[in-house]
Amino acid sequence: MNTSQKKYRNLSIDLLRGLAIVGMVIAAVIPWTAEFPGWMYHAQVGPPDFKFNPDRPGITWVDLVFPFFLFSMGAAFPFALKKSLEARQYASITKIVLRRGLLLLVFSIALAYLTPDNLTGNNIVNYLSALAAFGAFFLLFMRFEGKAFKKYGLQILGFLMLTALAYYHSEVIGNTFHKEKSNIIILVLANMAVFGTLLWVLSANSIYLRIAILVCFMGVWFSKDIAGSWTSAIWNFHPKLHWFYNFAYLKYLCIVLPGSILGDLIWKNREIFQREFTASERKATLILGLLSFLFVAFHVLCLYERWITVDLVGHVAFGILFYYFLKDKNEDKIVFYKQLVFCGFIFSTVGLFFEPLDGGIKKDPSSFSYWFITSGLAFLFYLTCDYLVTFCENNIVVKSLVRCGQNPMIAYSVSAFFITPILGLLHILPWLDQLAVSSPYLGLIKTTVFIILMIAITGYCTKKQWFWRS
Repeated sequence: MNTSQKKYRNLSIDLLRGLAIVGMVIAAVIPWTAEFPGWMYHAQVGPPDFKFNPDRPGITWVDLVFPFFLFSMGAAFPFALKKSLEARQYASITKIVLRRGLLLLVFSIALAYLTPDNLTGNNIVNYLSALAAFGAFFLLFMRFEGKAFKKYGLQILGFLMLTALAYYHSEVIGNTFHKEKSNIIILVLANMAVFGTLLWVLSANSIYLRIAILVCFMGVWFSKDIAGSWTSAIWNFHPKLHWFYNFAYLKYLCIVLPGSILGDLIWKNREIFQREFTASERKATLILGLLSFLFVAFHVLCLYERWITVDLVGHVAFGILFYYFLKDKNEDKIVFYKQLVFCGFIFSTVGLFFEPLDGGIKKDPSSFSYWFITSGLAFLFYLTCDYLVTFCENNIVVKSLVRCGQNPMIAYSVSAFFITPILGLLHILPWLDQLAVSSPYLGLIKTTVFIILMIAITGYCTKKQWFWRS
């Protein structure tokens, strides 16, 4: 865990976020072929036909990337707003929250409409438009120093560029623009940035209140279909607003708010990581990191294969193992890790009790088993990330993934808005696509190229301090 005397930044959260982003990109560019095993794809959308099957229960590693990203989002709340909250700067917090939600909303609409695959012009026009949009994102999302005219003027210029591109493709080329068509992942993040943050602010001094908020949401969820109920009215509030707000999106509070509990615990205990690890702490951290990784892998395997009895027995066995390993350890860092293991085990246990609901755990349509189990797994996987960041900080892979986590908006969009257009204009993209047609295994070359370029470009931007911030 990395700390700074000037400004505390938790690199383990960055690594968790970076792994989630890379996982999203891999899932997007990996070849869809029946020759690959089903665990390489979303459990509900896999071989042989890759048709969405809402009745197929189970999760794969692909189904962890979005909840892990949401979890890391919640974990970052205290680092972004704790000092402002302690200073009672409520007007400033409200401004930050609304600004972030609005910018993410714009980002979600622009990503969906201006990506080359969704544009209907010729390839050159589509690629150049995507590159122009990528440049506009820099103006819109970077924080520029200087006078207000420079800071806000460049941001307005970026927004006007996106507007001009949308107008050109909609009114000149004829690809009708619909604000309702947005990138659902970023739209969910926009809703979580507003409602998740405000609910964290409300419950910042009481984890019990935060748990009560989750229980209240459960009440709404289970009673939303009762005709004439006030919970039904809340759930179905004003469908015309669904292009930017939908109460159903608030189900992901069941991941974001547990993530904020991790953030609060880290913030509260940040001072203990100022000193070096002792030899016994290093050994214990390594073992915890390995156990946590095995805990995550075990549950994903069992839930995917539907070995529910094995999963339940193994869950209890892991709990016993964690208990006996940690019960006599009193070093302050390990005591902190005990809290994380406890939270992760409790949330995953609660999720397992919900597992039979709706035919078993699913990402889509998701339910309490998915939200709580993935939250619990994220708590434990954080321990693996913390070990890697603390003791492998100079490893080039770890450093690269951390940089992706520090610049997630660039990492998420660079493949569609920079790598694809550049490779297309250079006539490399058709060659990579042809490899995938000739053999799905050769198609992995394209996947590898995109991942390496994504990590390299995002890492370069991060090192140059070119951060996109909503």
